Amino acid sequence: MASSVPSVPELAAEARRVYAQVFGEDAPQVAVCAPGRVNLIGEHTDYNQGFVLPMALPLVTVVVGSQTSGQDVTIVTTTKDAEEPWRVDFSLPSDGSPLSPGLPSWANYVKGVIQHYRAPPVPGFRAVIASSVPLGGGLSSSASLEVAFYTFLQQLKPDDGDKVSKALACQQAEHTHAGVPCGIMDQFVSVLGREGHALLIDCRSLVATPVPLADPGLVILITNSNVKHSLTGSEYPMRRRQCEEAASILGKASLRDVTMKDLEEARARLDDVTYRRARHVIEEIDRTVRAAEALKRGAYKEFGKLMVESHDSLRDLYEVSCSELDELVCAAMEVEGVFGSRMTERDSQHRKPQLCLPFASKMLNLNSPDDNSNGNPLQDPVSLNVGGEIYTTTMDTLTRCRDSMLGAMFTAQIPVLRDNRGNVFIDRDGKVFRYILNYLRSSSLGLPDGFSEFALLRREADFFQIRPLLEEIRRCEASVPLSSRGGPLGAMLILNLDSKVRVLHFNLRHGPENYELRTCSVRAFTVDLFCTWRAFLAHLCEHFSYRTSQGHTSPHPCNPRQNRLKLEWVPRPDELPQDQYNKQRYRVLTVCNPEVTQSDDIVNVHRSQCEITDMQGFVEELLKVSLAEGFKVDLVTPDPAEILNCTSLRLVKC
Repeated sequence: MASSVPSVPELAAEARRVYAQVFGEDAPQVAVCAPGRVNLIGEHTDYNQGFVLPMALPLVTVVVGSQTSGQDVTIVTTTKDAEEPWRVDFSLPSDGSPLSPGLPSWANYVKGVIQHYRAPPVPGFRAVIASSVPLGGGLSSSASLEVAFYTFLQQLKPDDGDKVSKALACQQAEHTHAGVPCGIMDQFVSVLGREGHALLIDCRSLVATPVPLADPGLVILITNSNVKHSLTGSEYPMRRRQCEEAASILGKASLRDVTMKDLEEARARLDDVTYRRARHVIEEIDRTVRAAEALKRGAYKEFGKLMVESHDSLRDLYEVSCSELDELVCAAMEVEGVFGSRMTERDSQHRKPQLCLPFASKMLNLNSPDDNSNGNPLQDPVSLNVGGEIYTTTMDTLTRCRDSMLGAMFTAQIPVLRDNRGNVFIDRDGKVFRYILNYLRSSSLGLPDGFSEFALLRREADFFQIRPLLEEIRRCEASVPLSSRGGPLGAMLILNLDSKVRVLHFNLRHGPENYELRTCSVRAFTVDLFCTWRAFLAHLCEHFSYRTSQGHTSPHPCNPRQNRLKLEWVPRPDELPQDQYNKQRYRVLTVCNPEVTQSDDIVNVHRSQCEITDMQGFVEELLKVSLAEGFKVDLVTPDPAEILNCTSLRLVKC
């Protein structure tokens, strides 16, 4: 039976009524809202840097409230399905220390948003939450709450208004305070969603393209399976880890860069489960792009066919469906006029009755010793089960970086799991966890010679949010050639180089109504690169950067699937004033050179930016980088003896 949805004015009126009842003062000064979402297609692709196609819903979270004079915060929720208590009171730290998660769990999303708000410090406030987004129904009630509260804080103390940064801050709030390593989709569409449109989101570049969805003859029906899920289960990080493992084996930064041909060629190196997880993601990314194009054309039958293919893949390859959902899809497809049907992401992704937890027999909360499976709080030595690898360490080591996710787990801020042998269970890759413990214990990674798992180590350090460790990994990685970190045995690099002189006319201002017409020449350089080794292209994007009036930015491949990179820059001649150079939107190409200095026993690595002023300087710098990675010059055009003045260059790596 369909249920009516309260409108935004009705929710706001209910929130204002509760506000007056609880606080007994003047009406709230601020009222904001943010929508939930449903994902039309593109499941488990967001954290694989792929594409998703969600749409915002008329189901919303409303927040009303007012700023107070002190540092005290009071929040009340009217959502009766939320965990009790429905009111929380706390004080904002005055010393900049982090807000700790706790109970009730719904308040952790708010605390996370406060912690990651981009214009601190946040003032004290009173607020009431009212929502029509069902909890645990797969419509992203958490992102709706996060974005609504971020919008509320923007009214109390404005930030710079950048919408993408707002979505990223809300995603970070869910990572640190709810303990869910979610992708960017939910927060992104809640911030940037448009009425009458779906939103095709590139989860790598964070570029969002509105897709019209306002055909009056088209209806989207969302059906509740009434099977609840919990976002804190271990199956979500397990699926994510399987995808990361597949990408690592294939030598890619993410499954976004993998084709089905790549996957089939590497099948012998993957176990069956990892292969199936990767196959779903690769095919789902392609399905999502095709589905968006079909929707733009109004090809609803084609779109519906892709929806059904997506469901079948989630059921058979990703194994996140269940019998109730499969029955709903089958029943819908038997109805005349239905184009397509599929499960949505959150319906079964974390549902414990359908997904086994092989290592986790019970959820633990370190705040409550009674919840511990042994009846005792954690104490030294601590035994850890990290992805099947067993480690023994101390609480001092684990809590050294208290602002990290690992520190939060062992300072009673985030619940932890135990396996059936009593070890604390962390569902991450255990292969490189020893080096994380090394760093926490001794401030040294202790990497062996020839270590080639930097990508995996960096990913794990990023997951645990150990910032000093990430910096240490970058320093170590900078001293190791790219080819030593794992890569293809052979590769080809082709460059086409061009330069053109442009004549620029401009007015030079000497005073009020006193201008002089000036002319100068500038030289514009263009380099088109093609490389079969995508990791090397990414390395070049880190090595070279653009300098503009807005600061430094990194170049990006034209299309990562085509292995192409285009560099364009214009050095500024002395006779061209800086403001006229900026007006033309020219940019300078610079190269990042590490400079190593040593004081006492401490080695410091600094990066200096040197400008590339001509094509000879660029070719010289490129040769330094490519030869260091094992490339050799294969062909120079037009004159092999004048390699620095070439117009075409080919290098090979054997």
